[in-house]
Amino acid sequence: MIKMTSSQIVVFVVDKERDIANHFIALRSYKRNKERGFQQQKNENLERLSELDSDEKVQIEIEKIMEPYYKKEDKLISLAQDINEEWIKIEKDFIQRLERVHKNSFSSIQVKGVLSSASRFGYKQDEEWFATNMFNNKFLCMDTAMHELMHFMFHRYYDKVCEEKGLSSEQMWDVKESFTALLNLEFGDLRFQADKGYPPHTKLREVIKTSWEKESDFDKTLEAAIMFVKSNNVV
Repeated sequence: MIKMTSSQIVVFVVDKERDIANHFIALRSYKRNKERGFQQQKNENLERLSELDSDEKVQIEIEKIMEPYYKKEDKLISLAQDINEEWIKIEKDFIQRLERVHKNSFSSIQVKGVLSSASRFGYKQDEEWFATNMFNNKFLCMDTAMHELMHFMFHRYYDKVCEEKGLSSEQMWDVKESFTALLNLEFGDLRFQADKGYPPHTKLREVIKTSWEKESDFDKTLEAAIMFVKSNNVV
C-alpha cells in the first residue's frame, strides 16, 4: 500500500496495465521519430517490437519484458513510496510556479505517476497519468514528472491556440516538446538535471528561451515559437 498525504496531487504508483500502455506509447513515439528522421539511439527491444504484425503479439512480448520486475513488486512499491515522500516536499511550490508560468490553474484533482519498465515515457492526459522510469533514482523520476506535467498544461490551454494558428500536428508536437525549455529557466532549483529536449528542437528551444527571458509571458513566447515554426517550415 502506497501512503500519501490528503492534499497530494501527483501520486507515484505501481500499475502494470498502465505500464503496458506506456510501452505502446513508447513504441509509437519511436516509430514516429524514426519516420521524421530524428536521430535517436537504436533500441533493440523497440526495433523487435516494430517488426511484429499485431498489437496482440506486441503485448505478449511487452509482458515478457516486464515480467522480471513485477516479480519484485514490493521493491517497486518501495521506490514509489520514496518518490512520493520526496515529491511532496516540492509539489506545492512546483504547482504554483506552473500556474504562474502558464497563467492558468492546474485543475487536476489527482494525477498518477506510473513507474514504467519501458525505455521511453509518455502520458495519457485524458486519464490523468504519466509514466516515469522505474530504473531511475527518485530525483530523476521527479524531473520526468515536471516535464510531463508541463505537457498537461500545454494541451489543456494551448492546443487550441496552435490549431487556430494553422499548425500541423507535427508542428504542435515540436512546440509542445520545446516549451519544456522553461523548466530550466523557472524550475531549475527543483530539478536534479537540466531538461535537454530533442536535438532537432535546439533552435526552437533557443527562440523560446530568448523570448521568455525578454518577456516572461507565455502567450508572447508561444507566438514567437509559432512564428519560428511556420517561417522555417518546421514539420
